[in-house]
Amino acid sequence: MSVFLARRSCPTRVWLCASSVVLALLVAACGGPEEVATVDGSPVTFDEVSALIPADGDTVDTELFARSLMLVISYRVLESEAQQQFGLEFTDADIDTMVEDLLVQTGLTEEEVLTTYNLTEASLRTIGAQQLLAEGVIEELVARRPGPTEDDLRQRFDAMAPSLTQVCAAHILLETRAEADTALERAMAGEEFADLAAELSVGPSGPNGGDLGCASPSGYVAEFADAPLAADLGVPYGPVETQFGWHVILVHDRVMPNFEEARAQLAEEMKAGAGEQLWIEWLTGALTAADVHVEPEYGTWTTDPQPNVIPPGS
Repeated sequence: MSVFLARRSCPTRVWLCASSVVLALLVAACGGPEEVATVDGSPVTFDEVSALIPADGDTVDTELFARSLMLVISYRVLESEAQQQFGLEFTDADIDTMVEDLLVQTGLTEEEVLTTYNLTEASLRTIGAQQLLAEGVIEELVARRPGPTEDDLRQRFDAMAPSLTQVCAAHILLETRAEADTALERAMAGEEFADLAAELSVGPSGPNGGDLGCASPSGYVAEFADAPLAADLGVPYGPVETQFGWHVILVHDRVMPNFEEARAQLAEEMKAGAGEQLWIEWLTGALTAADVHVEPEYGTWTTDPQPNVIPPGS
């Protein structure tokens, strides 16, 4: 059953400030003194949170309010910790630019984004500000962390080699193992593979001589993926069973990645992956350590299993 909170009334001038992207102006103009939470002793007001929620009558769904309150709390903690630990601060112009970048990424207008994702101008701006801070924190965390070692890069290369390899192959798809064995025997005896595929294959590539083009084996179904890597070039291979039937495979060419050529890309990927994990750990730690209190009417603050605002009655 949905539970709703009554929206607080505001003087008419609230509509003049509601389009503002600065939460502080909205709270100052509209009042909103009722405290719904505190973050390290600093109050969070009802109107500060409801400014992030599109107007829809005189009530607000408690689950939506809790999510919006979590956004405010997260931003408060992120902004404070990013400034204290790394000296990160951004101007309104920086936030404007980030919001514009986010809009470009969606391919939608601001109005379409607000409608599609159920946002307000204030919540969109808060998301942009959080993104700026997150990118800044990640950059700082990664810069303080030692880069990947040679062994790390080698292990990553070995794990990624199949997806980095390009294989040019053809196959003949048969319905039974016996048919596949016969097709393999004929191919091994010297019959043209393309002719056999056109004659025997029940797959869509049959009329084209079974040609699969050139691609990474990782794009194939799991049972098929290892075969183009194991087969000798120019030698019919199989049969291999998949959910589609039985395959006889011919690999024309296989381009393996070179470690030295892939080194820079691998290092960047490992750096990005490490940054994402470091960010999650850092933010979780900051939120867990923060002194947060939520008034029971609006939810419950928890850090187990992760920091979050639980709606009342949940």
